[in-house]
Amino acid sequence: MTRSLRSLLLLCSLIAAVCVMPASAFAADAEGERILVTLHYDAVDQMHGDAIERYHRPHDYGPGANVEPVLDALAKEYGLVRVNGWPMRSLSVHCEVYSVAAGVDVVALAGRLAKDPRVDSAEPMSQFHTLTATGKSYRSLQHSLDELDIDGAHALSRGRGVRVAVIDSGVDATHPDLNGAVQTRRDFASSANAAPHGTEVAGVIAARGDNGAGIVGVAPDAELLDLHACWGDGNVNSAASCDSYSLAQALDFAITSTVDVINLSLAGPEDALLARLLAVAETRAICVVVAAPPPGDMTHGFPASVPSVIVVGMSDAGARMGSARIRAPGTDVLTTFPGGRYDYASGSSLAAAHVSGVIALARALRRLDPQQVRSLLTAHEHLSAQAVLADAATLR
Repeated sequence: MTRSLRSLLLLCSLIAAVCVMPASAFAADAEGERILVTLHYDAVDQMHGDAIERYHRPHDYGPGANVEPVLDALAKEYGLVRVNGWPMRSLSVHCEVYSVAAGVDVVALAGRLAKDPRVDSAEPMSQFHTLTATGKSYRSLQHSLDELDIDGAHALSRGRGVRVAVIDSGVDATHPDLNGAVQTRRDFASSANAAPHGTEVAGVIAARGDNGAGIVGVAPDAELLDLHACWGDGNVNSAASCDSYSLAQALDFAITSTVDVINLSLAGPEDALLARLLAVAETRAICVVVAAPPPGDMTHGFPASVPSVIVVGMSDAGARMGSARIRAPGTDVLTTFPGGRYDYASGSSLAAAHVSGVIALARALRRLDPQQVRSLLTAHEHLSAQAVLADAATLR
């Protein structure tokens, strides 16, 4: 992009509300007030330089001269206002966020847009929520590690060299037990209110445990990518929220950063664009681990409904976690909290984090594809990290 065009975009952001808006602004909108539209666009050819650096400076490039008129024309013809957008490299499309006037049926409008020959896909903006709650019953410290036979597993692997993307509400990398665990950080929520959920999940996966104090993660030598895509409402005991746009950006970044595991401890409504990204992750041999939603809750069935992901329920929840084939500890799990603190938390979010850690142990031992990993995790009725690693060693 030329210097003059960058200057024009900067000026636009200062004088018009329809210019680039931080993703955190979406948190205040009522559900359905925005639409995500993608256009066929060779994002790779149109963008130059280092991809990681471009994501660090996400507004230094635009949709390109060949796409800009189409975006404006769609806004005019359908009564929309352009809000934000970026080239989605993993799908080779341009993704644009449009705001919709109050009272408009966004589902019907998205359906009309999807049929437009200029449009690749269109869908209403969805909201997602993390699945955890602060524990109130304190049981023996880190009983979850005993249940997973972690001590025996750590004699074989500690997850060294495996990259785990935590797409969540941000990780407090200053926590003593997470010091050195976070190798990459990106903010797709524009520094919105932080929530402890991401730090809880990160501690379960990769708390270092070599500092002589605190707790030990399932894969204490794994490398974490802190992809901040969710935000809180200021209440430390409430769940965090995300939307289609912030999650799509984080997934796109994780996929193009060649991670080994993606942890998605959250749930929401069906989302076609995010489903496409999850399918691409599968083709790149990335294991995507998600939290099982409450049984019968059709409004929070995604991303657990995607066939390629690894759905994890709580092993200590009886029949309450529906049909999830893989179960892991999720009740009264001692983990890290922001500000150097520790506390107990419960939920399938923590169960998913345990399995992400087990996968990191296995992939550090052997380069396994997602289907092999899925088979290892379901080979025994009781999930044991030590048994998973022993089985992995015998695979041919």
